[in-house]
Amino acid sequence: MDSFVRLKALYDEQGDQDYIGEPVSQREHALQAAAHARASGAPEAAVLAALLHDVGHLQYPKQDSMAGFGTRAHEVLGAHFLASLGFSATVSALVQRHVDAKRYQVARSETYRAGLSQASQQTLHFQGGAMTLAERQAFEADPHFELALRVRHWDELAKAPRAMVPEFEAYEAQIQAHLNSTQLTGNQIAEFKRSGYLVIPQAFDASFTALWLNELQAMIASQGPQRWMTYFEASGTGQQCCRVEHFLEDAPRLQEVLAGNKMMGWVAQCLEAPGILFKEKINLKLAGSQGFAAHQDAPAFDLFGQSQHVTVMVSLEAANERNGCLEVAQVEHCEEILPMNADRTLTDPVIESLTWQSIETAPGDIVIFSSFLPHRSGVNQSLQSRRAVYATYALASEGDHRAEYFRQKRALFPPDAEREAGRAYDGGIFNVGNPIR
Repeated sequence: MDSFVRLKALYDEQGDQDYIGEPVSQREHALQAAAHARASGAPEAAVLAALLHDVGHLQYPKQDSMAGFGTRAHEVLGAHFLASLGFSATVSALVQRHVDAKRYQVARSETYRAGLSQASQQTLHFQGGAMTLAERQAFEADPHFELALRVRHWDELAKAPRAMVPEFEAYEAQIQAHLNSTQLTGNQIAEFKRSGYLVIPQAFDASFTALWLNELQAMIASQGPQRWMTYFEASGTGQQCCRVEHFLEDAPRLQEVLAGNKMMGWVAQCLEAPGILFKEKINLKLAGSQGFAAHQDAPAFDLFGQSQHVTVMVSLEAANERNGCLEVAQVEHCEEILPMNADRTLTDPVIESLTWQSIETAPGDIVIFSSFLPHRSGVNQSLQSRRAVYATYALASEGDHRAEYFRQKRALFPPDAEREAGRAYDGGIFNVGNPIR
């Protein structure tokens, strides 16, 4: 669904709710804040942040509550939601920091604290209270500091009953233009077509990785067969977790990213047609984990006659040469399967003929790469894990095969908790180039 249409529907369906103890509705509060921002001549990102700063309350009404005063951590959840829809890092950051601005002002001014509404004083406790000196200094150094304070100011003003302000539709053109501006550029698409991969630094705010890793930890901690699929590799102490697959239905924040309009838009640009999620996995690359042998993905993606695939790697933690970051071959316009061994890894002569490039990434960075791109990774020689999501997409016109892919994989190469004792599992196309056994 178009991002503007989705947001308008959300405010139409949920916006008439009371604004957590204030004399206005959620919709009235949002529209008043945006009107104040526009009237002050604020930049586009600040106007949109003012309009959408409390979207977390509407999108996540069933999340943990602040004792009946709205959704706990609504600023983080709302920022994450907007980022997944395609809003810029600035809009998302301003939404995330509007609560920090409140905590900052409370720490600096007793007059400000005393002027807070009763509802705002109630939520302050759940939001961490007044900032410490160290927190204030860090916030003051934030590049969004000044604008975040302004968004907070408009937030405080937007509580007037029956104020006459423009409706949500008045922001449609501005929102659509903003979303269009966050698509890949022509130069980025050309680079992807030439090299077979594209690195997008800071595609998502690094702070969001805490939400994603929390979902991952919950899955790894679970024992026995689950809807998701957990695989292990041999380690010096026996076994350690190597990979989690088929997790989308149990990881709502990751689902927002991987199936969100921002990601699907970028995928469509790279595929030159609408895409659909084919499969997803998280490689943990824990300390001491083995590397992944050089291979192309295309030979393992031929089950359903699909003509194209692209994979998006979302970096959950810093990746570098020492902890086994992704390495890609420098091959221009590679659209063929290279000579490979029986196990579908690349032959030694091919590997030696290629020039390899390490792709170092920070949390929130993404790498988009073609299924024909030769790639590999080394052993994790550090004490730090290198966790990353890999989501693979195919052309939507060629059908939705995700469920059938995982059904077949589960039958032929099941996760450890579902294996029969004494039976050998080869894996075939479901286990190319990785240390899982």
